Amino acid sequence: MLSRHSEGEEMNICHPSQIANEWPEDLRLRIADSLFNNSSEGICITDACERIVAVNPTYCKISGYCKHELLGKTPRALSSGLQDKIFFDAIWADLLNTGEWHGELWNRKKTGELFAARLNISAICNGLGEVSHYLAIMADVTSMKVQQQEWQRNATHDQLTGLPNRALLFDRLHQAMAQSMRTGLVLAICYLDLDGFKSTNDTYGHEAGDAVLVEVTARLHRSVRNGDTVARVGGDEFVLLLWGLSNVQECNDTLQRVISEIEHPIASGNRETSISVSVGVAVFPNDGNDPILLMARADSAMYRSKLAGGSRFTYF
Repeated sequence: MLSRHSEGEEMNICHPSQIANEWPEDLRLRIADSLFNNSSEGICITDACERIVAVNPTYCKISGYCKHELLGKTPRALSSGLQDKIFFDAIWADLLNTGEWHGELWNRKKTGELFAARLNISAICNGLGEVSHYLAIMADVTSMKVQQQEWQRNATHDQLTGLPNRALLFDRLHQAMAQSMRTGLVLAICYLDLDGFKSTNDTYGHEAGDAVLVEVTARLHRSVRNGDTVARVGGDEFVLLLWGLSNVQECNDTLQRVISEIEHPIASGNRETSISVSVGVAVFPNDGNDPILLMARADSAMYRSKLAGGSRFTYF
């Protein structure tokens, strides 16, 4: 609210801190106590040896610990084990150099559940300039971190099958090519297209088609090694990156397993669906040293398999 003053009358404006300094000691203590107990963020105070001397209700709510379970212990009671010694050394370096640290880390609740915490830690000094306490203000940002991870995953993975999408596939292909150049081992890019899938999708509907794609994903994973990549790049199109092969015969053996697995009837409700797969293969570096070119040549070889009747693999 603005006050009217007569001409020439001086208007004195006090800074809030000046007003607070004029408050009675008991009022300041009551306000500080209210802020501590009603803060929406968790507050933890330790002594110079990191022993907890005070926590507010929100800190207890976030961590799942009662006050009496925390007093006398250190904040390491919440340690998740996901951060290493280097991480904590960096925190202490900041506290020693600047008297504060701000950042995020993963903690663990009393129940064992992980949660993401945003922390502001400040060193509190006594009249001699010595650290007497540490003040940590903590916010639970788990939901925000989970949402961020979900966004990132959706950007790199197919939502139906959970497989890497085209963007992540090309990133993996770059890595595989670099590894192949270092080791001299064979890298095979295998482009797969399901034979007869469109008929299944049109006859039984998209829900049945989606179920077939999910089952094909499981079968592809069973047919390849743990280090290989299975990606979905289109409706019924998949790509396998088979890297670290000692020879081409290993690729042949894997693709024979893939074809055999896919051809087994797929149960869907009270009916069975039968499909097969056409595969085209490009080998790095024999068929090129550019990721886009290698994918195009594997795709071209796949169409040759398709024209030859499907249920087979063809090298570019």
